[in-house]
Amino acid sequence: MLRALGHPISFLGLVVGFLAGIFVLYHAQALTARLLGDRMAARGGRDLRRTVDPFGAVAAAISVPGWGSLPETNLRSTGRRAVVLLMGPVAAAAVGLAALVGYRAVGGPHVVVGPGDLLGGVPLPAGQTFLLCLGVESLGIAVLSLVPLPPLTGWRLLQLASSHSLGWQRARYWLEERNVGVVILLALLIFPLGRGVPLLVELVDAITRPLTDLVP
Repeated sequence: MLRALGHPISFLGLVVGFLAGIFVLYHAQALTARLLGDRMAARGGRDLRRTVDPFGAVAAAISVPGWGSLPETNLRSTGRRAVVLLMGPVAAAAVGLAALVGYRAVGGPHVVVGPGDLLGGVPLPAGQTFLLCLGVESLGIAVLSLVPLPPLTGWRLLQLASSHSLGWQRARYWLEERNVGVVILLALLIFPLGRGVPLLVELVDAITRPLTDLVP
């Protein structure tokens, strides 16, 4: 996002989109867990600071889109835990699509973009620029959250489907407990490859663009 500092409205939209995306993702999972029987899920989690992951914030600042913290739940049912996890990305995507509907409602032209496409600024009126950046960033957070690396939602979903074999335990030890997964995420989001675009940013953009195309 820091690359967008030269375009204040775009930068503001990306920042608000990041905060809204991680906040909604966290609380959608916590609320779903409580509805499914975990009364202690994310107790006291209304504080926005609880939803911010330091490494995810660094990733968002240097690149896009970044990630936030996830609530801990005590549900034993694998099916219920999967529902809880999936509701986070769904809610973040819903916020993004709602912002894009608002963007179109105020006269914004139809666009097909991803978070990485917005770092150079948007040549649109301030209100349209803000809503577009907010919506696309939140969509990007929803997409990134499904990548199967810790500490993302996708990793927890992969854990639910894992066989818990010795090989899996070793992978979990290095990726999660030794924080190698975070290092991999940061590297894939920050360091450019052949075309000068970080691989994971390119992947998130490729998936987010068709989602933006859903808004007529």
